[in-house]
Amino acid sequence: MSPTQITRQRSAPRPGSPSPAVSRQTRGSAVRARLRAAEPDLGATTVEYAMVVLAAAAFGGVMAAVLASGQVRELLAAIVTKALSV
Repeated sequence: MSPTQITRQRSAPRPGSPSPAVSRQTRGSAVRARLRAAEPDLGATTVEYAMVVLAAAAFGGVMAAVLASGQVRELLAAIVTKALSV
């Protein structure tokens, strides 16, 4: 085979492969779609992380509200006073 024939053979598209006119972005989208189909849990970790952060923020808000109440403040002050007096 001559070098020209080898070059032509290499550049010929394979059956089932996208044509050269298909943009790189389109091929990337197709690859991502296949990955999503193969991995149904893709992104689940991110959602779980977001839910944990949301729960922690809500818990922090509740704790701030509880600690700001008068009765809890008095109770904490009594505990600190008793601990320092010993």
